[in-house]
Amino acid sequence: MGIKITAILAVLLLGLVGFVFLFERPRMAEEQREIEAKNAFIEVQRHGVARLTLTNDYGHFVAEKRGNEWVLIAPMEVPADWIEFEGMIEIAQIVERGRVVVDEGDYAGTNLADFGLDPPVVEVRFEPVSGDPVWLFFGDDIPSKQGCYLTWSGGDKVVLTKKQYRARFNRPLMALRDTRAFSFDPDLVSRAYFQTPGGVYEVVRDGLKWHLIQPIKERADAREILTLLGQLKDERVASFYKEAVDDPTIYGFDNPDYKVVLHLKDNEVPNTLLLGRRVPNDRQKLWYGRVMSRSQVFIVEQLLAEALDIPLTRLRYKRVFEFDRTGVDRVRLAYRDSVVNCAKNDDGSWQVVMGDGRVVEGDTDVEDLIDRVHNLVVAEFPDQVDKSAVDSLNDPVLTVSLWRRETLVQELIIGQANNFWYGTAKTRREVVVLPHSVMSWLQVNWTSGAI
Repeated sequence: MGIKITAILAVLLLGLVGFVFLFERPRMAEEQREIEAKNAFIEVQRHGVARLTLTNDYGHFVAEKRGNEWVLIAPMEVPADWIEFEGMIEIAQIVERGRVVVDEGDYAGTNLADFGLDPPVVEVRFEPVSGDPVWLFFGDDIPSKQGCYLTWSGGDKVVLTKKQYRARFNRPLMALRDTRAFSFDPDLVSRAYFQTPGGVYEVVRDGLKWHLIQPIKERADAREILTLLGQLKDERVASFYKEAVDDPTIYGFDNPDYKVVLHLKDNEVPNTLLLGRRVPNDRQKLWYGRVMSRSQVFIVEQLLAEALDIPLTRLRYKRVFEFDRTGVDRVRLAYRDSVVNCAKNDDGSWQVVMGDGRVVEGDTDVEDLIDRVHNLVVAEFPDQVDKSAVDSLNDPVLTVSLWRRETLVQELIIGQANNFWYGTAKTRREVVVLPHSVMSWLQVNWTSGAI
């Protein structure tokens, strides 16, 4: 097969794939939704349900929707799992009806107890904001154990359905209540305070940026902070130990090992999480925890404490050599044994003169070098800098100087000692540890020729 024919077939294949993704898949999804709507035999809409009552093997549960949140009100009043209850409403719309066991004509005289429907194994009631409630009754397994019996409000039938639908509603209390250890919206956090065995850290949001205000005042790493907030938001409790705090000192809440205080926009009262002390005699490294806005004492696994063991280096902004790259027209690379000078011509090209006087011909990546200096990431901020590191910067392996006309914009100084690369700069005199790849990262690629 010729190259031309192969190319034509490739174009046709791409066109077909594009047609499927742009037209066929959305159409098929819409048809599937229409089929599900047609087969739906109970009218339950997510936005219209105000209360859900569930009776199953684990007990009797009642939940109310308050605003956008679900709250369990029986057997106790606690926050409910939003995903769990919204999912029940969606599942109710697609419960399949199989073979009819009892039709409308015989339903009135049928003893529903024979099918495990009076009382039912699982009963689900959906109460709308207005109008009549809708319910589902799931009964016993059929003799073959391949399904179970089902009836519903207004159906006047007993049919077969899959046991997986009954199982979806046969949920214990732990699955129904909100088990998030610390519930909040990371996008609304404006200030965060972290108290850990390793130190105290506090950060504030400034638009898309974050800034440390404890233990030092400096720009913070937004990605690391958002990652940490995401971990806190997603962490689940292992169990609820007590529904109310009797004596805070029992759990170490009077002097917690970990404390997180989050200030949210438009919320005067901050959210506070406490991890008191380790659960005694446990092999899984569990912790007692509580959120100050709730009464419960819960138990969390070690992962939450590990997430909060934050070294200061992790929170600090690591692109510390950033500078204004606009108009940089001269770059000087000073090695121990040679100097390379780069100057920008009027046409935007660069003239590069090597230390031995040779002029580089052809394309160079000086602009890329400028970007790489700007984007260089610190590997570590050492607490202490020994004499060998300081001496290495007094006799540097490389000094990169960047100029805008006669103004020195940035100067990065790199030294090596004890198998570590150290750096400091015009805009940042603090000595930092650089990545092992720093020299190759700052290498300029060019094709050199004689003058």
